[in-house]
Amino acid sequence: MSINFSFTRGWSAVAFGVALLGNTVAHAQDTVTLKMVGAWAPGFSPTAEVGKNFMENVNKLGEGKVKVQYIGADDVLPPFDQPEALVNGVFDVWYGAPNYWAGVVPGGDITELSPMTVPDGGPGSPLYDYMVELYAAKGVRHLGHAAGDPGEGAHYISSNFPVKSVDDLKGKKLRVAPLTRHFVQAVGAESITLPPSEIFLAMDRGTVEGFSWPVADAFTRYGWQTVTKYMINQPMYRSGGSVAMNLDKWDSLSPEVQEILLKAIAETQNFALEWFDKNQKEQEAIMKKDGMEIVEISDEEAKRWTQAANDSLWAYYETTLGKERVDEVKALFAGQ
Repeated sequence: MSINFSFTRGWSAVAFGVALLGNTVAHAQDTVTLKMVGAWAPGFSPTAEVGKNFMENVNKLGEGKVKVQYIGADDVLPPFDQPEALVNGVFDVWYGAPNYWAGVVPGGDITELSPMTVPDGGPGSPLYDYMVELYAAKGVRHLGHAAGDPGEGAHYISSNFPVKSVDDLKGKKLRVAPLTRHFVQAVGAESITLPPSEIFLAMDRGTVEGFSWPVADAFTRYGWQTVTKYMINQPMYRSGGSVAMNLDKWDSLSPEVQEILLKAIAETQNFALEWFDKNQKEQEAIMKKDGMEIVEISDEEAKRWTQAANDSLWAYYETTLGKERVDEVKALFAGQ
């Protein structure tokens, strides 16, 4: 009798333990884990801090409900292959330059021209909703474009020849990013595509006479200030970092988790405003210390430069989106 009682009591304890373990496992399984890949690893690129900050915000706001797990950057997949991989569900979350989406989501980087403080207006704004719709058509959930204030962390031209006017770029060989090639070609310069790793040698040997780059993003970490004479202090496009998700993965999330992600990206967009301003100033200080000259052009020439930059990019977007959609975006920009 006592043996049966002991056995029953012992079995009940085991059963309770198993049930408790089951509840613990179930609770752990309730936490959604999102795998994230970025164009650059945090630590080297200041722009990569956009992705890192988003991850930290999600993990703080979503404790017990959702977390982001960083998988890697170009050590996992070449940056220009990452957007397509996100669409195919190879991973869940991505961060990188907005213009990396040009080949997958036509017009996906159009917020590079935005005059708004937060390039896409932030979650809940008409422009943000427009960008969400634009990306969704290609199987992507746009989460946000985070950048510095207009003019901070933007794309600039740096050169080894003096520049007082946009006309001085004519005939020069300039290394470009996909975004800046339209401007460079429109002003009569020769656009040359090179990865960042080859810019130093190309400038040192004179293979190119200048290049475009968002100065805040690790300009001096590449050592370019030692082979470059000038930076023309005329900002063009917004640059910054973009965060996106696989659309199917987004749709599978509960409204509560989706709201956490939107709050996290809104915090990241606010973080970016000061972050890029800080890095811009730090980079310019090192550039001057190492002998580079930051060139100011006249107000009249600055207007011509900006006009050429904007007109050439709008013209490109008309070829990819059509005039009607471009006019819609311009109206959204004007309604800021």
